[in-house]
Order: sequence, then C-alpha cells, then structure tokens
Amino acid sequence: MAGSPDYLALVRHYEACFAANGDTPQGVDWPNAAGARLRYRIMAEVVRETAAVALLDLGCGAGHFLEYLRDRNFDNIAYQGLDLSPTFVDFCRRKFPGVPFTCADLLAAGTTVAETDYVVMNGVFTERCGLPQEKMFEFTCRMLEQAFRIARRGIAFNLMSKHVDWERDDLFHLPYDQIAGFVVGSLSRHHLIRADYGLYEYTVYVYRDPL
Repeated sequence: MAGSPDYLALVRHYEACFAANGDTPQGVDWPNAAGARLRYRIMAEVVRETAAVALLDLGCGAGHFLEYLRDRNFDNIAYQGLDLSPTFVDFCRRKFPGVPFTCADLLAAGTTVAETDYVVMNGVFTERCGLPQEKMFEFTCRMLEQAFRIARRGIAFNLMSKHVDWERDDLFHLPYDQIAGFVVGSLSRHHLIRADYGLYEYTVYVYRDPL
C-alpha cells in the first residue's frame, strides 16, 4: 500500500512463509525445529522469577513460543501474544482459545498496550527483507523503546551476529557494540548479551534492575 511503513515488508515476508509452509518452524522462517526450540529456551530464560509473571510475546507469529512454555510447564508465566499480522493473530486465536492475542502496530500513533512484566521479541529483528541496514536499525531501536516502556521488569530480543563465517544480505547482522550503545544510552545499563548457545546470533536481555 502506498504510504505504508517500510517495516511492513517484514510482515509480508512472514505471511508468505506461513502460506507456503503452514504451522511449522519454516512457516515462521526458522530453518529447523531444533534451532527454534533452542531460541524459545533462551527467550524463556529472561524471566528470573519462579513466582507468577506476565509476559508479552511481541511478534508472536504462529504461537510456537506458547507451545514451548506449555510443553515445559512454565506455569508461572501468564502469556499473551501480539503481532502486526492479522493472519497470524487470527490463526493463534483459533489455535489457542481463551488466550489473549492482539493485532496491533506498536509504532502507530494512538496504539495502547497494557504494561506487562516481560516482553520477548524472538526473530523480530533477525531479517531485513530488503530494508536498508540503517532503516532496520532505526526500526529496531523504535520497537525496543516501546517494548521497554511497557515492560515492568525486562525484555529479550535476538539479532544476527557479525561474528559469522559469512553474512547474508537478507539478514540483519549488527555489532555488539552498536546495540549495547543504544541499550545503555536509551534503555538501561542492566543488560546481558548472550552468545553462548551455538547459533549465529545473539540474544540481549535488558532489565530495569540489576541482575
């Protein structure tokens, strides 16, 4: 659509993956189930408490993170999903009756999202889908600001590493220092960068309070 935000290219890409591959890891453009499960584990580990917490899965896709939490009995996490794609939100509402799923653009004027304890963004910033590097970084920063604004305790998100055998033009490879500079300058000094799980990416936890 004329005048649509550039980042809607990301939505179109994932909807095309879902149309081609259905309710599978490939349907949300993960190459395999093992890698997807590993990412869900890393995302879940941002939660430091064993007491009850509320968590927003921002960019929830087909709801696979909720499946992971249920399979591993994370009963302390009250889950809700949000996605910019009506295709994914409608699918998740049918797949998980009674679970709150919202279709909203966090960057659109007038959008209101209730506070939660944690926000996770798994795969939201790993692909560029034709967006220039600087545009993708701007989008990432704006999204992180909004996510941290509604998170009472912390957020988690992943990015493609620069420390790889080669870089793919369609992926969003970002140096540690660049994202750390933004996080410290705009969000919180209390952050952790994880590159200990064997994939060509890293995950960042940002907390309001010290670890």
